[in-house]
Amino acid sequence: MKSSSGHSAPESKSMQLMNYTDRKLFIGIDVHKKRWQVAVLCEGIMLCNASIAASADELISYLHKHYPGGDYQCVYECGAWGFTLCRQLWAAGMECMLVNPNDIPGTDRERRSKTDPIDARRMAKALESGMLHSVYVPTEKEQKQRSLIRYRKKLWADLVRAKNRLKSELKSQGIILPEKYDRAHWSHNFLTWIAGVAEKDTWLKETLMLMLEQVKLLRKLLLKTELQLRVMMRQECHQSQVQLLQSIPGIGPLTAALFLLEIGDVKRFKTFDQLNRFIGFCPDSNSSGEYETHTGISVRKHKSLRSHLVEAAWMAIRKDPAMLAEYQRLCKRMKGHKAAVRIARKLLRRIRAVLISQKMYVRGITGNLTAEQIDAPDLPAPKVKGRPKKGPAPAAGHHISC
Repeated sequence: MKSSSGHSAPESKSMQLMNYTDRKLFIGIDVHKKRWQVAVLCEGIMLCNASIAASADELISYLHKHYPGGDYQCVYECGAWGFTLCRQLWAAGMECMLVNPNDIPGTDRERRSKTDPIDARRMAKALESGMLHSVYVPTEKEQKQRSLIRYRKKLWADLVRAKNRLKSELKSQGIILPEKYDRAHWSHNFLTWIAGVAEKDTWLKETLMLMLEQVKLLRKLLLKTELQLRVMMRQECHQSQVQLLQSIPGIGPLTAALFLLEIGDVKRFKTFDQLNRFIGFCPDSNSSGEYETHTGISVRKHKSLRSHLVEAAWMAIRKDPAMLAEYQRLCKRMKGHKAAVRIARKLLRRIRAVLISQKMYVRGITGNLTAEQIDAPDLPAPKVKGRPKKGPAPAAGHHISC
């Protein structure tokens, strides 16, 4: 039998003699667009740290060919590449977890000399030591439905930028806005006024009309997106949950949709503290020896949900006497915006209680409301669309009771 050239012969010979049946193989995958770096660790020994084509089929074929029969435990960083690879590895009978890149332990030397092989090896070692915790992997349906509300957020940001760009152009050209139009909300009359200004200036007309057309197009796209979002929330799987959330003061259709699509099933968080850490209302601290510094709420957060809940807290203060009393008590020892954050955390606890108990929200209850404490009516029965069917006419001499 001919031996292969180079250094591949001893490696392939050892692979043929090694039996990997039912042996745990810890595989760190550094995912990129064109190539993936794969580090395979078994019983503390780094078997390989190879670069392969960016393909799940290629990865599965590589592992089965070089390490047949092994118990494959895979890990990679969550990010731009989503959850597709994880689902493909699960379908192939392999274990896989996604981790937050900041949660992967490593030495200072590894962080300073960062390369793909080092990152893959670091993930494999951390997985073997049991130091990693997987992020939640949504179902394919949850992920695709969630994309609609995230697209709505991007459209809103694009619209704000387009408006600011147009107002900046008007300002730089010395065009002063009338006082009745100098506000955040852009009315139809304001858009008509801008078009009229553009018509009067031959040299500036094309620029202003193109910028105005962009604003109008983004407004139409935003409206269509929100309509599709409302249709989605009327589906049977979401309708009752939306009704429950909107019974809470401060929670509107958009915040309810955002919470349901981003969180999914709230019961996947076993405790309120886990949900609170995910949203980001937990305080951070930095202590060493005798010195201890509180740095405020955590920088790790779900940005959209946290900001929406803080806005909802301001509305809850106005509508719920229990929230107002708690806010006034907190304002005696801190500033109003810090008190609002604590109200938002209390509101989050009540949102969880409402969704778990499947009961409507009750105003005026003080303290930390739990699912067991809610004594509210059930959701109303869904309304039947259309006109009621006509029954047989009542017999003569009989009256219909009201």
